Amino acid sequence: MTTTTDHEDNIARVDAHTIAVAALLPFPVELEADMGGTFALHIELGTRGTDPGDPADTAGVDPDPDHGPLDWWLDIDGGCETICSGLTIDTDPAIVAAWITEQARLHDCPAAR
Repeated sequence: MTTTTDHEDNIARVDAHTIAVAALLPFPVELEADMGGTFALHIELGTRGTDPGDPADTAGVDPDPDHGPLDWWLDIDGGCETICSGLTIDTDPAIVAAWITEQARLHDCPAAR
């Protein structure tokens, strides 16, 4: 069971790793905090629809190990499809950035266009 302190430490680790990964992406992205859920930063890869309320493509790590390992994922269209990387919070940010870049281009994420 994760304690509040452990969860806060995980959020700080996820945030730091997310910032490092985002800085290495070859296309512009925004960082957003999931204030209605994990409270950790994730990488916004753009919105597929034309409505400002349409869900975005995102990449990130769930900081709660009770929901699984601290692995990187990419959500397409707000989670209609999720691609799990097998890369962890301890993976070199350059490797994670390369994986996100490859997946974003493969799945036509708006930021990678």
